[in-house]
Amino acid sequence: MALIEIEKNLDHWVKSIMGITSFQDLEKTKAELIGKSGVITSAFRLLKDFSGDEKKSFGERLNNIKSQIETAISLQKKKLEEYEISEKLRNETLDITLPVENSSFGGLHILTQSIRRIRNHYLARGFLVLDGPEVETDFFNFDALNIPEHHPARQSHDTFYLERFNKTLLRTHTSCVQIRTMKERGIPVRMISIGKTYRNDQLDATHSPMFHQIEGLVADRKPITIGHLKSELKKFLAFFFEVEDVAIRFRPSFFPFTEPGMEVDCRYTKKDGKLIITPEGDKWLELGGAGMVHPNVFKNCGIENEAFGFAFGFGLERLVMLKNGITDIRNLFDTDRRWLEYYGQ
Repeated sequence: MALIEIEKNLDHWVKSIMGITSFQDLEKTKAELIGKSGVITSAFRLLKDFSGDEKKSFGERLNNIKSQIETAISLQKKKLEEYEISEKLRNETLDITLPVENSSFGGLHILTQSIRRIRNHYLARGFLVLDGPEVETDFFNFDALNIPEHHPARQSHDTFYLERFNKTLLRTHTSCVQIRTMKERGIPVRMISIGKTYRNDQLDATHSPMFHQIEGLVADRKPITIGHLKSELKKFLAFFFEVEDVAIRFRPSFFPFTEPGMEVDCRYTKKDGKLIITPEGDKWLELGGAGMVHPNVFKNCGIENEAFGFAFGFGLERLVMLKNGITDIRNLFDTDRRWLEYYGQ
């Protein structure tokens, strides 16, 4: 969209934002306008086509538009939060003198249920199921995984570093566990790591600064191919979503620790508003990343000579949300007893 059109639409966008009545619609509008693929973000990419004063003017006008949109979103978010609080106070008054309804307290959170299911599935198949320290060093989190020093993931806007502890951070993925395992045990190895990871993301409907990852690694001296990777992913996804079969595809992607690297999609359809994983689906759903282990990763783990392996990784919260029709990741960390009881066990 041209800058003139964007400026013409600004008043309309701001008025629309101030009329939004739900957090979900507000997040959707935010993504459409200033998200990674939003209208304003896409316009910023045009800066490379300008030079000198023209580039400066274009950038200033865009920044002004973005600032007005951000202000409108912030004001409307505050308004919705205040309304939500007032409604809760009005409708959810708690009488602390009421007797206890029953003697049953507590249950397993839906994330805990999923972690235990995955753990038992892989233990039954002879895999190691491991976790490692959540506070890691640069070496295990970046260096050993072939992530160069200049990589954006190493910057503080993506990673939580610990003050006064040189090159120490909260791990950004559970791939560190794979590195530690190969350094300690060598290969062959078949393992799964499930645990908490941390990234400097703003909390919204689809992002959280803390989330869980499940990552798999199979490595050996014997040849391992993409065919083995595809077979393993189909087994895992069919098990997790509790379906007989899954149709998946690979799209080329770049990860420093794999060669080749790929994004993993599966077929799905929607029925009565519910997402259904099925080989007959008419749409593709992005699930996570995978690839063949990069030779440098083996070398950094002290594994010399020829070695083969594949690795894959998924965000556990994303899988749980897809399976259960949950649209906001914040619900998974909320303390609403009704929600917890509905999904609890």
